[in-house]
Amino acid sequence: MKLYHATTPKKAKKYKTTGAIKSPVRGFNTLKGAMFWCMKTGRTVIYEINVDIYNVHKLPDHHNKFGIAYWNDGDVNIENIKCIVSTNKGE
Repeated sequence: MKLYHATTPKKAKKYKTTGAIKSPVRGFNTLKGAMFWCMKTGRTVIYEINVDIYNVHKLPDHHNKFGIAYWNDGDVNIENIKCIVSTNKGE
């Protein structure tokens, strides 16, 4: 399953250093939902992450009219992460 994870440049660097996004990993089922969340929270990086559908759970909150929010029960390794949006060079 693909999720779109909104984050900060500081956390994006940490993901590269550690080789993973540590659990719980939150994300939206649509890019538009993640972009709206970025506007609301001031985050500037969006990753497309691939997760096992059996580890994904719907969040009770964080939804918006553009997407449904989920959390992944487990780390997401760097090879399952693709940068979709970043306002910072080199992300």
